[in-house]
Amino acid sequence: MRVVMFYHSLLSDWNHGNAHFLRGIVSELIADGHDVRVWEPLDSWSMQNMVDAHGEQPLCDFKAVYPDLTSHRYGPDFDLDEALDGATLVLVHEWNEPSLVARIGSHRKRSGAYTLLFHDTHHRSPILTRCPDMTCPAMMACSPSEPPLPPCIAGMAGDGVFGCGTKWLMCAGSSPPLP
Repeated sequence: MRVVMFYHSLLSDWNHGNAHFLRGIVSELIADGHDVRVWEPLDSWSMQNMVDAHGEQPLCDFKAVYPDLTSHRYGPDFDLDEALDGATLVLVHEWNEPSLVARIGSHRKRSGAYTLLFHDTHHRSPILTRCPDMTCPAMMACSPSEPPLPPCIAGMAGDGVFGCGTKWLMCAGSSPPLP
């Protein structure tokens, strides 16, 4: 299975706790034999602040600890069709720019070739209300307390809402298991 992930940063954990979650997920997927491609913005604030505060050494340390993990850093003109080529599963994190989220949602609508999940760590992302094309077949929402989902998320079109933290849940339908 080819998994394509759009996250704030895999490489930097400077004020970015999701990097630890992401590194674990990517490591497990690779260990299970999946082709994983992580995309992160060239100018992410976490990366900029980490390098400003500590130089390039943390990137060398990352490579020593996670030799199998790589990230594709992209600028404003990257080729989204190429990034999504052959994808089976696409994960989009809440910290992505709304314009990128909208582009990915439009791509999914046109191609229908992959399962698209939106990762909203705390059930609070306003992106979905600003991106009408982001009609994921499902979303993954993570929070230690699993509060009720806000209406803009609970009413998403698609197969369901997946939560992680204290429990996993699926609502509003069902989807076939992923390969």
